[in-house]
Amino acid sequence: MSQVTDDIHDCMDSYLNLMDNNISGMTEFLADSLSGDALAGLGRSQNAFSEYRRQNCLWYLEFSSPRAEAELIAKNCLANMSRQRWQELQDLVSEEDTSAQTVSGFFIYGAGKNSFQQCGSDVRYWVDGDPSVVNDAQQLYLSLATSEYQIVHAVFAATIDEVSEAPEGHQGLLKLTTLIDMSLPTESDCRLPSTQSAFALASGAEVDENALRSSDELEGDEEQDEPQQQLIAYFGAWLVDCTEINGAKSCELNVAFEKVGAPDELNDGQLTIVREKQKRTHLELSFPGREIDSPTLIRWRIDAFTFGDLVGSSILVDDVAARQVVPDGRFLKNDLLPLMIEGIELSVDVLEDVDDASGEQYQGTLNGLTKAIAFADDFVRDTQ
Repeated sequence: MSQVTDDIHDCMDSYLNLMDNNISGMTEFLADSLSGDALAGLGRSQNAFSEYRRQNCLWYLEFSSPRAEAELIAKNCLANMSRQRWQELQDLVSEEDTSAQTVSGFFIYGAGKNSFQQCGSDVRYWVDGDPSVVNDAQQLYLSLATSEYQIVHAVFAATIDEVSEAPEGHQGLLKLTTLIDMSLPTESDCRLPSTQSAFALASGAEVDENALRSSDELEGDEEQDEPQQQLIAYFGAWLVDCTEINGAKSCELNVAFEKVGAPDELNDGQLTIVREKQKRTHLELSFPGREIDSPTLIRWRIDAFTFGDLVGSSILVDDVAARQVVPDGRFLKNDLLPLMIEGIELSVDVLEDVDDASGEQYQGTLNGLTKAIAFADDFVRDTQ
């Protein structure tokens, strides 16, 4: 097997272990609130799911060849079914009367940072508790965050301990028992922290509220910034737009994503890759005029290799388009991007329902991407 294939296997194995741990933890959390027939039913349901998942996915090992490709297909099937099961259990948790045990808010993790702030509160807690759950939360954060100390929305089953000693700037400990959900913040989530809270959560510093300006004022400053330099280049169908603003360099690589069977360009999407220093990368696929509820409805294929829905991606929807965002992380750098660089065509199917294979197809060329990335990396590279 190639190194790329080995890396994909490692990534899928890690993800499957993470999902199994999350499913197990959430099942135990639900079991604590059940008894009698309901508890027995949960056990039977989980056993039936495990057996059905195994039978439904492992038959690909006999159906497909070569063996390495068959194993990837089987693991992708296991990942998809595991994520759907996790969503089902999340829905059960939200329906159960467990509000006293669940907390939702915003989480930051990084060097010296491990903080949680509940919705609408300025109080910060240091994240502690079950080591395996804490580790899962931290690893999932790293796969979601696209920048250092980015705020993510999180829902945990946990208890708050305001008696035990906590690092400076924290009211106490948030002791996790189960990771219920974690995602990039959206408008449907509870209120984001205020400007002061967001700064304090990220920095751990106490901030003079009068010294802070409103977000509108900050956005106005951003709009007034002019690029110190800008380079635009074409590599086949790929447009590369590189800019330097206030010393920060980045490049956007864009290519049209054509809707199959719809010649009107207004129906076309766009694939955008943002490239920054140290090869930091994130990817965005936009679908104008669409409403897409979940990344599980978007199935990716590069040439003959089928990814299915992408692990760790998220959906953002506004008045203009639905956007699938793939954050900087191991999956994008080690698995998806190498295949894109080596590939010829990327296509995705946008399904109406996860159980219905029908939907709309979009296609975009990968020819020229290798040179486009090389151009972008040369621009953002430090030369001092």
